[in-house]
Amino acid sequence: MIEQGDIPTAVTDAPAKAEPTPARTFLELLAARDFEGLGATLATNARARFLLPHGLEEYSGRDPIVKRIESWFGSASAFDLTSSSDEVVGLRHRLSWRFSVVRDGSSQVIEQLVYLNLGPKGIEQIDLLCSGFQIEPGVAKGPIQVFEAGSMGCADGLAQEFRRRLTKVPIGGSLEVVVSDPAAKEDLPSLARLLGQRITSTEAHDDGRLTITVERQK
Repeated sequence: MIEQGDIPTAVTDAPAKAEPTPARTFLELLAARDFEGLGATLATNARARFLLPHGLEEYSGRDPIVKRIESWFGSASAFDLTSSSDEVVGLRHRLSWRFSVVRDGSSQVIEQLVYLNLGPKGIEQIDLLCSGFQIEPGVAKGPIQVFEAGSMGCADGLAQEFRRRLTKVPIGGSLEVVVSDPAAKEDLPSLARLLGQRITSTEAHDDGRLTITVERQK
């Protein structure tokens, strides 16, 4: 007969579930677009360096960093994490992720590689390399809008009107500029590239007009 005091304590062989690392928590909050929670993972005086397609951006402080990240993803109508990795490299944490997103009606993919420095009060340093938003392979191109510029030249505000019209084009869509000013053949493509957009064609017409097609990339 077993006495009450002899009943053995139950023992389980199941391992304790590991707590997610601060780096993994950062990724999970980003995938959920929980920007308030994302900010809570950062130290108040965190610093960030973002190497984006157009160049380097640097931020100091939790709020400016989170605000910039939110500007990339907050307005997307669809946002899906398709792949990710989480590794330790010496004293740094290496994260990578790829998201499929829909912005302004355009299906795009973006990949980012990130190194994090962790401190006692949260993430202290973020170094990020970004592919930029890329049109998903096999996805139909976006809509085309036409800007009949006539004889307007840069001295008449062509550059300003081009910028304004381009903001109305969804990512992945195109703006066809029809213009008779010969200088536009050089000026508009240079401006478009400076803005990070892609020239898909330049067509000269018999009547002296040009049609310059610009695909909006960002």
